[in-house]
Amino acid sequence: MKISNSRLLKQEPDDAEDWFCECPPLYTGRLCQFNACERNPCGHGATCIPKSPLEAVCLCPYGRQGLLCEEPLNITRARFSGSDEFGYTSFVAYSPIPSLSFFYEFKLKFTLAINSSAVKDNLMLFAGHKGQGNAGDDFLVLGLRHGRVVHKFNLGSGVAAIVSDRLNHQINVHTITFGRSKKTGWLKVDGQRNRTGSTPGPLLGLNVFNQLFVGGYNEYTPELLPLGSRFRHGFLGCIFDVQFRTRRDRKFQVLGQPSGHPAFGRSVGQCGVDPCVHVHCRNGGTCVNSGSSVYCQCPFGWKGALCSETVSVCDVEHSPPPLCAHGSTCIPLPNGYTCQCPLGTAGLYCEKAVAISDPFFSSNQSSWMSFPPVSARHRTVVQLQFQPLSPDGILVYTAQHLGAKAGDFFCLSLTAGFVQLRYNLGDGTHVLQSVQRVDLHGRTWHTVKAGRVGHQGFLSLDNKEIREHATEGMTTLDVATDIFVGGVSTLSFVSVDATEGEPLGFTGGLRELLINGEEFELTETGAISGANVGDWDGTACGYKVCHNGGRCRASESGSFTCLCLPSWTGSVCNQPVSCVNNICKQGSLCAPSSGTSYRCICPLGWGGRYCDTEIATDTLKFVGSSYVKYQDPRYNTRNFKHTEVSFSFQTRSNDSVIMWMGRAEHDDDDYLAVGLDHGHLKIAVNLGERLSVPIEFRNLTLCCNTWHNVSIFLNGTIIQVFLNYKRVLFHDLDPFERYVALNYGGQLYFGGFELYRNVSIVTAGLFSNGFEGSLRHVYLFKDTKTLLFLNNSEGFNVYEGNE
Repeated sequence: MKISNSRLLKQEPDDAEDWFCECPPLYTGRLCQFNACERNPCGHGATCIPKSPLEAVCLCPYGRQGLLCEEPLNITRARFSGSDEFGYTSFVAYSPIPSLSFFYEFKLKFTLAINSSAVKDNLMLFAGHKGQGNAGDDFLVLGLRHGRVVHKFNLGSGVAAIVSDRLNHQINVHTITFGRSKKTGWLKVDGQRNRTGSTPGPLLGLNVFNQLFVGGYNEYTPELLPLGSRFRHGFLGCIFDVQFRTRRDRKFQVLGQPSGHPAFGRSVGQCGVDPCVHVHCRNGGTCVNSGSSVYCQCPFGWKGALCSETVSVCDVEHSPPPLCAHGSTCIPLPNGYTCQCPLGTAGLYCEKAVAISDPFFSSNQSSWMSFPPVSARHRTVVQLQFQPLSPDGILVYTAQHLGAKAGDFFCLSLTAGFVQLRYNLGDGTHVLQSVQRVDLHGRTWHTVKAGRVGHQGFLSLDNKEIREHATEGMTTLDVATDIFVGGVSTLSFVSVDATEGEPLGFTGGLRELLINGEEFELTETGAISGANVGDWDGTACGYKVCHNGGRCRASESGSFTCLCLPSWTGSVCNQPVSCVNNICKQGSLCAPSSGTSYRCICPLGWGGRYCDTEIATDTLKFVGSSYVKYQDPRYNTRNFKHTEVSFSFQTRSNDSVIMWMGRAEHDDDDYLAVGLDHGHLKIAVNLGERLSVPIEFRNLTLCCNTWHNVSIFLNGTIIQVFLNYKRVLFHDLDPFERYVALNYGGQLYFGGFELYRNVSIVTAGLFSNGFEGSLRHVYLFKDTKTLLFLNNSEGFNVYEGNE
């Protein structure tokens, strides 16, 4: 967990805009508002934005204007247009200023385009690291929020924020002077009094060597900037006469190298110049001015750069109208059109319903499915079964962004019949390839297990494994897109480094997909989106339809019947025969034991053959498949920087998790974990970014049903461990104090996790098994009474430890 200042900033509405749209087929963009830019008509390095499947808008680079950015533009006072309807901001980027570390001072002038909207939440100037902590949190930022100027900076130990009085709108040209000397910053706006503020923590230097952005940001969405520096929109108005100095005894100088020359920019106009004067939209179209970028907004029935062309065959007003069924997408072709079918439909016009039990993908039809992201930052383990019918195609793809410059990505694909894994953690592309080719004749279901733990990758095809040689480098995969299977919604938006050649969709069948132990439901209802996906064999039978070894038999009516093994029954063979008439009580679970007998797995506090006897819970006995989940009722009053926990245990196992203090839901959740590794006490702590390695006490073996007491005191990053009332560890987990508090979410697990969860997967390999032994006398923080398990708890398969 981050130090307290950053944690509080996470809760501010202005810094919490971590959202994105899940787009339908062929559409992308922050608001799913445009399609692929297949033929780029824009010149001079402009950014091409498709306004519709066939129409493009050119966002002009710095120094250019016009419909196609063909006209040069002399800029003396830069005019910024805020955020356009496509989600982009206008901005100017200047070369890095190398000596900002201990002192900087800027002064500038600005005018507002529209007083009411230009001061709500707008970025004016930014220098810092892209992303959320990967390269550090240092930044300086200037912006407008709620009518006030805001100057913020972070030296790596917390955010300083300096806020002016409200702007006087009677003033046309505003002036700002702002700066920082070591920990102290200042801000002076117009004739207002000088404001100052200081950053928390011991750090004095600003570690920023990136470009300086004015008016907006290159890939502007708030989540791409560090916490504390986020503004929702770009600036709306003019910013000019920007000067800076990096020592108090130096003269001010203008930005750029050479002076006054930006490195690059986008959609920046000249103050007082309207490029729409030179654009004449036809047929009632309206010219839209976005800085130096312009385009025509056409009325109904017209399209084209100047609204001079009629609609296409796919528009509903076309005569005759397209016949694609509701929910499908019409795609214009040189002669006519084709219909792209959403999941669950097929046919020439997507008019037929399709039930998918095992999906069939076709590269020729651009088929794909997508699923929500899973936690895969520290480890990404993919397992799937597939039967290919062509030598190339994407099996699984996810990335930081959808686009040719995708940032981090993870891609599993076929290349010339070989299985290939490619991933990028931010420091270059890793490539692993299978030794043998796959069978392309539809005779073999292949099994692939591939992925990476940290920066080291692995790949196995049909149990023949290759591993990447360990190298130093970045260790986290930061992805935010959906997980695409069988292809990608827009293949041109696949990273250029993710496949060996042009990205292609997969042709063949899939019947199993697990990522980090989580199985995906490969059906039309299990996926969140997709297109042109059929069923592998055209029947209701599928690989996972019948459970526990049952055989599926398809019927002529389109349904199926499961033929179960003798010990199983039910429509899909998921009920043990011996449990059909069970008499387990108190919400217990029935588990077959042998033949026609069964046993009852009792909830916490109950025992006996049928879980009908209350048991004492002052000492609990765990049997390796047990767990207790405790919700701390005093969580909101705890001091996360000063954590204390102690308990006594005796063990009958050498490798197990005893206690896990934390949510245990995602890879990056904070935790304090205690367990055994080859009979040795093992303690692991994560306050954020997994900066500390697990600690193992190898000089003492804990065994033989002897009671041991463990007490742990965590004060910031200082950990003390007492074993049997003797201190065995005093250690600083992170001398830099990047994270100093344990946000455990109020949850503690004892003995293991929920019955359906694998201990090794949940703990990312820290522990392999559930606890076998007894536990008692659990104390949390400075509580004077032991933890009462029956209160605020759930659990199963836990016995009375006093037996």
